[in-house]
Amino acid sequence: MKIAIHQPNYLPWIGYFDKMDQVDKFVILDTAIHSKSGYINRTTIKTPQGSLVLTVPLKNKEQPINELQIENNVNWHASHWKAIEANYKKCTYWVAYKDGFEKLYSRKWDNIASLNIALIKHIAMLLNISTEILLESDFQLNFGSNNARNVNIVSHLGGDVYLSGIGARVYNVESTFNDRHIELVYQDFKHPEYPQRWDKFQHNLSIIDMLFNCGPETMEIIRRQRI
Repeated sequence: MKIAIHQPNYLPWIGYFDKMDQVDKFVILDTAIHSKSGYINRTTIKTPQGSLVLTVPLKNKEQPINELQIENNVNWHASHWKAIEANYKKCTYWVAYKDGFEKLYSRKWDNIASLNIALIKHIAMLLNISTEILLESDFQLNFGSNNARNVNIVSHLGGDVYLSGIGARVYNVESTFNDRHIELVYQDFKHPEYPQRWDKFQHNLSIIDMLFNCGPETMEIIRRQRI
């Protein structure tokens, strides 16, 4: 059984769903401590002027992700939806997908983890990804921290392969995985180029950029990059 683990990012990039699509179980690390350098409350979309970062304002920042409260005194959800609509409404698949996203943005969200997980599950459904999505918090267990945390989660689920992001090479301890009879493999993600609106192609945008431009072909385009 192959398992991947990732924090619940806000409208994640393409590589997030490439990883999810390659495993049997995808564990969302919703009890990890929030890092200001991460993507828990920000994402990037494309505009005629270039990239635009959308940031969800937070009340508290040095907390477990599932305890992070959204600052709703700022009308962020309306501004985010307005930006998404303005820049994607002329895309080929805008009409096909807009209602589902608009429904999620019309709700009041107090907690960033709840918002992100709802968006992630909605996008996975649109992409027809069949991977089982689990939340670390649902286990109600202390799996430890850092490298040990991932090893313990995979072992608890009976996994024998852990798919890691390439950036985790700096802290993964392969011998620890080996000692638990878990094969450590790295995601070899090759960013696809696909039809985008406006000028030069931009990499590392939210998956919604590809979804609104490529529609049902999105996941197939991503999978072809692995061949």
